[in-house]
Amino acid sequence: MRGGGRERQREHPFIVTEAGEVARGKKNGLDYLFHLYEQCHDFLTQVQNIAKERGEKCPTKVTNQVFRFAKKAGANYINKPKMRHYVHCYALHCLDEEASNALRRECKLRGENIGAWRQACYRPVVEIAAGQGWDIDAIFSAHAQLSVWYVPTKLRQLCHTERNNATVSSSASGGSGTADHLPY
Repeated sequence: MRGGGRERQREHPFIVTEAGEVARGKKNGLDYLFHLYEQCHDFLTQVQNIAKERGEKCPTKVTNQVFRFAKKAGANYINKPKMRHYVHCYALHCLDEEASNALRRECKLRGENIGAWRQACYRPVVEIAAGQGWDIDAIFSAHAQLSVWYVPTKLRQLCHTERNNATVSSSASGGSGTADHLPY
């Protein structure tokens, strides 16, 4: 029991689905998850408009204020832990939808659960960052859909570690930098 003596209803966990595939229960496939990120962006826009009307400070990212607003608007299914948990997966979807769809297909064919898919999403995003000078913050900032989200700490750390590994590998091997260090 929590709060006012009533039990919080548990959500159905997401399942790995291919692009366009409707999951059983309809609201637990990956297309639906990515749709929730778009909804958060819309809620942020509404919060920004209200703040401007009131002459208050305007949030530029999805913050607690936005999650509270979403809840008051009846979107109880949007919550901070869930949305922050999958930000790097959404980043892959936004930055390289083809690679995202291929990874979804691959994980589904292997029968992997949502946790395995989530972990697998890190590698391609780090590789995208590698091709752009390892600056994951700049990548998020430059993308309209990602700029409203905070870069996950783990993603930032993985990029930092891989940048350091590539530098060490490059100097140790005379410049090839081809070692595969991604441990996830």
